[in-house]
Amino acid sequence: MILFKPVQWTLETAREEVHRVQMAVRQFAYHVALGGGVLNNGESCKDLDLYFLPLDMGVEPDPIGLITFLETLWGPSSNLVDPSYGPSLCYEHKLQFNTPRRIDAFVTPSRKAI
Repeated sequence: MILFKPVQWTLETAREEVHRVQMAVRQFAYHVALGGGVLNNGESCKDLDLYFLPLDMGVEPDPIGLITFLETLWGPSSNLVDPSYGPSLCYEHKLQFNTPRRIDAFVTPSRKAI
């Protein structure tokens, strides 16, 4: 017997989530971008990958404020420990949220952190 994992995220539900956070994260000097399986395949049985990139607004990004805000929307986060991602120097924070659908958030460092 073959068991199939149900689709957790579609391109449409991902777009809704991106729209939900996009304007709000600007107050922390970040922009949100979609990536991973949902972007590449139109759906994912595993998770939604969102990338938070510093905006060039002349204001230093606030990653702690960003994470605190995301936790008010999606609940507590945990450090993302997923061997399929491997080690990275690209992200200041790699977080996992269970909303109950999983969201992986990748926060790039600000210029000050580089």
